[in-house]
Amino acid sequence: MNVKPFMASLAGCLLAITNLAAAEPAALPHRCLELPSGPGNPRNSEGSFVTLKNGRILFIYTRFNGKHGGDDGAAVIAQRHSDDNGETWTKQDKIIVENEGTQNVMSVSLLRLANGRIALFYLKKNSDFDCRPFLRFSDDEGESWSAPIDCIPREIGYYVLNNDRVIQLSSGRLVMPLAQHAKQNDMQSDYRGLLLCYLSDDNGLTWHRSKQEWKVFNDNGQRITVQEPGVVELKDGRIMMFIRSSCGSQMVSYSSDGGETWTKSQPSDMMSPLAPASIKRIPKTGDLLLVWNNHRNLPPILVGRRVPLSMAVSKDDGQTWTLVKTLEGNLRNGWYCYIAIHFVGDDILLGYCALDGLAHSRITKVPVSWLYRDVPARPYECSPSIFDNVANGPFTTLETSLGTWTAAEGQMEVMTYVRGKGINLKGGAETSMELNLPAPQKLSDVALTAERFTSAPPYAFAIEAFADGKWTLVFTQGVKTTVGERHPVVWSQPTLTTQRLRFRCSSPRGVIVGVPQTVTLNAFFED
Repeated sequence: MNVKPFMASLAGCLLAITNLAAAEPAALPHRCLELPSGPGNPRNSEGSFVTLKNGRILFIYTRFNGKHGGDDGAAVIAQRHSDDNGETWTKQDKIIVENEGTQNVMSVSLLRLANGRIALFYLKKNSDFDCRPFLRFSDDEGESWSAPIDCIPREIGYYVLNNDRVIQLSSGRLVMPLAQHAKQNDMQSDYRGLLLCYLSDDNGLTWHRSKQEWKVFNDNGQRITVQEPGVVELKDGRIMMFIRSSCGSQMVSYSSDGGETWTKSQPSDMMSPLAPASIKRIPKTGDLLLVWNNHRNLPPILVGRRVPLSMAVSKDDGQTWTLVKTLEGNLRNGWYCYIAIHFVGDDILLGYCALDGLAHSRITKVPVSWLYRDVPARPYECSPSIFDNVANGPFTTLETSLGTWTAAEGQMEVMTYVRGKGINLKGGAETSMELNLPAPQKLSDVALTAERFTSAPPYAFAIEAFADGKWTLVFTQGVKTTVGERHPVVWSQPTLTTQRLRFRCSSPRGVIVGVPQTVTLNAFFED
């Protein structure tokens, strides 16, 4: 055998393999655990992580186990664990805290304290006027937990402590950011929020209320809703509080005295709906990581939705945010919120509510290297509506790519409004419009939306399909339909083939019929 040609060939193969490895794309985010709802388990949500001394990672979250998954539904606190840095998780829940509250226990924060203990914070909810944070400790790496400590024993009220929120400062002080709902009367609470903190200087054994508590108003003196605050320690020793608000962005306040007093809350450039954000410092780089619903330049169709799920980095301690990435963007079922952030080596574990309102939770692993990829963020892209090039106003015949719309004079019009453009069918017993399709189609291939235009009764909207020589009812909306939302038309007979559709509405203000717009979110996941 001639060795030289063989060795040259082997060297070439090794060089090719090396070049191939170098050319491989950077590691990408991937999902590691899905926690869907099911029978007897209507919701899974609001969790937090901690890494044990042996490398095992605990994820402890709220598992609802009653008849419904509302915030007052019955729930316990459950645990899963991973022994491979979050790649895989145990299949069964271990119950950590039974339902101690009259309503439930929920909203977990886990924290490794400076003294080595693990602290488990959670809310014990007894009523709409009694919801307070409790604390347990583990001295044996999560094998057992101490008896609960009532962090606010003497000032009973409704306090909201979000999941994964409690921090320990470099001074050793624990900071628990809260929003308190004021009791207006025996039957009603004010949910616009009173902001405050509870603080501990003995590793959680005792707590005191911050010197300052405050409501937030705009420049015109109008009350701004502020809820579910979070905090992060800055490099100069100050604390930044970031606050879910109704002003179109996260609001921010700063404390220079360990959380006792705070600057006036101001809007930030973290544009968002009325939904919580999460911020933590990345150990590997020292920068801040923001995870939130990025609503900058959001299309009108998505206003108010907790979508998309985005990530950004701040290299100047929260003054500006760059490297914006969109991680999740399911427009139909996406509802991304209550994020837990945990760092594992070169990766980030995110636990969050993902789909079906708050019912379905998920853990996703994100490489830090992916987060820092300098990929220009594309704006949201809406595909053109079939009505975009049509002038507003009444018509009797309208040609569109979907088909030909017809109605008697004065019974329908094209209109532009906050959620886009659509056809407004005037209401009344004698009014109707038809859509003639270019060719017979299955109803499942015809995508429409129907939006109730006013809450004033009466309201009944129906679509009929002409098939086999007769009109067949294939879709209805009634008085319980939410106003101001583009509801997808879900056909009762999706396999029925037709070329003609007829629309009727009893409401004096009518209904808005539209065509769903596809929005590209530049997301890594879109389900």
